[in-house]
Formats: sequence, C-alpha cells, structure tokens
Amino acid sequence: MTQDLAWFVGSSFGGVDDQTERFLRDGIWEISNPTPEDSRKVRSMLPGQRIAMKATFAQKNGLPFDNRGNKASVMRLKARGTITSNPDDGERVTVAWDTDFKPRDWYFYTYRRTIWEVRAGDPMADALIAFAFNDQPQDYELFLQNPFWAKRFGSTAPSDGPRVWIEKSLVAGRTDREEGQHAVGRALWSPQRSKDGRSIYANMLKVRRGDIVFHLTDNDAISHVSTVAENADESFVGLPDTDWAGQPAYRIALKDCITLSPALLRDFFLKTEPFASQLKELVESGARGLFYNSRLELNQGAYLTEVTPSLMAILNRAYQAFAGKTLPYAELDASTPMSEKADEPEAASTTDDYDLEEALEELFFETDLTRDILLLWQAKKNIILQGPPGVGKSFAARRLAYALMGKKDPSRVGYVQFHQSYSYEDFVEGFKPTVTGFELKPGKFVQFCRMAESDPKRNYVFIIDEINRGNLSKILGELMLLIESDKRSEDWSLQLASGTAPFYVPANVYIMGLMNTADRSLAVVDYALRRRFAFVDIQPALHSRKFREQLTGNEVSSSTVDYIVARIGSLNAEINGDLANLGPGFAIGHSFFCDGPREAENERQWYERIIRTEVAPLLREYWFDAPSKADNWTKQLLTPL
Repeated sequence: MTQDLAWFVGSSFGGVDDQTERFLRDGIWEISNPTPEDSRKVRSMLPGQRIAMKATFAQKNGLPFDNRGNKASVMRLKARGTITSNPDDGERVTVAWDTDFKPRDWYFYTYRRTIWEVRAGDPMADALIAFAFNDQPQDYELFLQNPFWAKRFGSTAPSDGPRVWIEKSLVAGRTDREEGQHAVGRALWSPQRSKDGRSIYANMLKVRRGDIVFHLTDNDAISHVSTVAENADESFVGLPDTDWAGQPAYRIALKDCITLSPALLRDFFLKTEPFASQLKELVESGARGLFYNSRLELNQGAYLTEVTPSLMAILNRAYQAFAGKTLPYAELDASTPMSEKADEPEAASTTDDYDLEEALEELFFETDLTRDILLLWQAKKNIILQGPPGVGKSFAARRLAYALMGKKDPSRVGYVQFHQSYSYEDFVEGFKPTVTGFELKPGKFVQFCRMAESDPKRNYVFIIDEINRGNLSKILGELMLLIESDKRSEDWSLQLASGTAPFYVPANVYIMGLMNTADRSLAVVDYALRRRFAFVDIQPALHSRKFREQLTGNEVSSSTVDYIVARIGSLNAEINGDLANLGPGFAIGHSFFCDGPREAENERQWYERIIRTEVAPLLREYWFDAPSKADNWTKQLLTPL
C-alpha cells in the first residue's frame, strides 16, 4: 500500500541554497547529480505516496525536553505533500504540496542524507509518519527510553542503590571530631577548597542520602561505618578552633553509625599478604581515586574517596581474615552505579560532544547501519567490524567509539594490535623484567579495565586491531568468560592465572575488534569467540555520496570519480562473483582513493600510482594461481573508458 511508505527528502539542489520555495511553486521535487542508489530510489517513488522536505542539524539550547546539556539531532520538516507522477528519469517527481503546512521540528530519529525511505511497521517509523502527515505530537519518551538515546539524554539522577566511600580523618586531639554533632559517625565536614585553592574536597558534593561511609580514623584503622542522612550542606562554615575556622565548608549529616569490633587495622590490609599485593596490583593496574598509593601509603589530601567493587572485595576479605566476619554492607550490589570522579569534572567538560550525527559527517556508512552498529554494540558489549581491505574499518572504529561514549575523548579509548607473537602476558598479566629481577605486571587490557572501573558512569572503549591475527584462546585466557555481556560484575570476579587480585571486566567497557576478511593466512575465528561478539560486515562505499564528496573535495574531477567508480565497481563484481576462491570479503575498498593526489601529481598520475602500487599487488595475491587474470585486470583498470 502507498501509505505504508513515506519519503523524507532534502531541499537543496546541486549544493546551492535551499530550493524549498521553487519546489513548492513548481509542484516538483528533484535531485541533482544523483548516485545510482539515489536514482533507484527516485524511480521507485510512486504516485499516492507521501513526501516531506527536511533539513537536519544539531541543537543544544531551546529544546522541548531536558537534553541535560547535550546536543540533540533535529529534523525540520519544511513541507509535505503527495507524489502525483514520476517521469522515471531518476531525478524528479511531481508533487501536490500541502500549502497550509507549517514547519515542525522532529527529534532523535533523523537522517542527514538526501533521500530517506521510511516504511511503516517500526514504532519509531510509525511515530515519525504520524507526526509528519497526521499532525500527531512526538512522544519524546518513546525515544528517551531507547538505550541508544537514554545513554545521552536519560536521567542522571543517582541510583536507588547506595554507593560506598572512605573518610580518612584525624580525630585524636580534635574536640569537634571526638564528640558532639560533628563527631565521627555523626557527620562529615571539610573546607570547600584546600589552602592552595584546589577543589580537592569536591567529592562531598557527590555523596547522596543513603550512601555508606567507612571511617579510617587517625590513619590507623577503619573503625566505624555510617549511613548518609542528608546531602551536603554548602552553607556550612568551618568550626572555631580548627584550621578552617570561618571558611566556606561542606557538612554531611550521618546516621546509624556502627562501631567495628574489632576495628580493621590499617597495617593488616596494607602490610599483610595477600591483601597488600592485591591492593598494590589494583593501583598499578590503573585504578584511580584511591585513598592509598602504589607504595601502599595513605594519599595526602584524599579526605573522601569512593570505594570501587574490587577495593571493597579486598577490604572485606581482609576483615574476614582479621576478625572472622564480614564488613557491614560488604554485600552491596557491585553493579550499582557509583558517582563520577569528583577530582576530574573538568576533564569530561573539555572534550567535544560527539553523537550519531557527527559520526555520519565523517563516516561513509548509511545512517541505519551506523545506528544498528551502536545499538548492537550497547546490547552485546563486544563487536567485530569485518570486511575487505580499504573499507575504512580502522578509521570508523574511533568514530564509532566516540559516538558510543557521546564524547570525542581519546583518553577513554584503548588500542592494541594483535599479531602472532602477542601473548597473555601482554594483554592480561605476567611477569616482566625489572632492574632487580621480575615483577608481576598487569597487561594493557587489565590496566584499561581498572581505569574504567574507577570511573563507572562513563563508557570506555577498547579497540583490538587485527583481532584474528593473534592466538585468541592463548591471549584472552579467562577473559573468554569475563567479556560476556552477562558476566560484567564483581560477582564473576576470577583470580587471574598468576595474579592475586580478583578481576572482572566492568560493565562500562566496550570491546571492538577489527578483522580483515581477505587475509588467507589467518585461521578461522574460534567459535567460542563468535558467540561472545556480534559481527558486522563492512562493504566498499564507492557509490556513496560521501565518497564522491571526499574525492571532489580533494580536487579530483567528477569524470575521474565516475571512472574510478566504474572500473573498481566492475572489478568488485568479478571478485564478488568468484565465490569458489574469493567473494565479497575480498572486494577493493574505497579508502585506497580517499587521500587524493599529492602536490606534485595530477589526478591521472595519482590514480595510476594507487593501481600499480596498492591494488595490483593485492590482485596478484588474490589470483596467485592465475597471474594472467591479475595482469589482465590491472590493464583494464589502467585503460581509459
């Protein structure tokens, strides 16, 4: 039925100014220089189908919902109508435009390319069609509850579950801490700034009613455990007879104080094995914001620090060994989100926002494919982009990582390339040489996970290039279990092969593997790994508008672009059809041509250089048993049309 499909189309023509008024006046819609795919879509437009002209952009202010300071994708509907005829030229249709239509803005579910074919049957598509053509309001909650947009625009209110903190405070000799309403277990209080003006006490503002506080008193022992009664009072003033008298301060009221009997002595967990080694490994693995350092000394100035699940587990095991019983609140759900690190709020704000729309500006992927990749990645936690050489897998990996994180933040992206000599010791942990001998050291992935665990409200991405080049079972070891999406909690912690600290992969770590499907020297990927990763095929984008724009932007003429698309397209058709030896996994990708000519060469010299030095050697490798075929194709690629 014609009403089951609607078209949302751009209103520029040939890259010039908005043509909405001309299209409305002439009763048409048209596209200039369409790609073959665009022409196919235009020819498929049928009389009676609905059509709307659109403009897409990102907006941060003045939105009709709480965007929490993030940019949102907007699609402005400028006109709507019904297609009346199609001359079948692949460029235009005639339209009966609705002259009474007033422009309206639609959010979240948008598309930047010129032609968007929207079919009814999906809740989001149905909502868009009803909004555009039936004047129905947009239900923002439908999209805000979707995992893709909830990551960016969902509520940032604290979880119902408590978080855990350690207060490190000197008590002896301070009357305000020994008794009265500000004593240990009755309240936390601190100045708002250190003597040098730094906000080292900002964690006080992150504490919420219901959180748990362990009190490490006089640098000697964890002596009490309390529950937070109220959020921080920012109007508090430093108490008389203290170093901060009269200064702006924070105060947090506490309740239900429990005195530990016996108290957990500092030396028992910082100087007694195996706990000392476990704590040392934890800090050396990259965990941040701890109350102690790698020398197992208490950090200066760390008045209030958050307890990660791994740290809580170590302290609890130490108390069980010391006192024969469990610490209060040690069995809290380890998956409960904890607050953001208060000592680094500026770091998050200095990175640029980055979402699906920004990614599409740089990638050659279609919107639906990009959105599907991100949704699948969020659900599965682990994903592999696989495809032939030159399809831009490495280029896409970081852009997709930034889109998943919502920020262009390289500090939260880890990277490694597997090869035949890469080992468990490099990736997970192992003994490494030092000046005095060998020392157990965490590998790159364990360090990355410790860092992510100490920052649980933000996503981290670990990229593994050439993932199928390594001996995966040997490299991953126990991680084959721990990377599964339903094993991402402290409940699944394991002792690593040679270490002492328990380890698990945090829920905020997302893994992306990159795989070249054209390398015959590689073994088939382990079936166990296939079950833990979602696999996405990436194909050449020679016919995409983005590819054409990339080349013309590098001063390659339209005729040469047409030549490249035709020649490489014919070659790929041959490769794709050779299912006995090659197939789609061996096609020639678009990125061979994306850099454009060098300063000293013209476009023909540039093209011939790429064919002779990059494509031809690849063809000789493909058809190693039929060298004449590779030579014939090289000649065809170099022959003018």
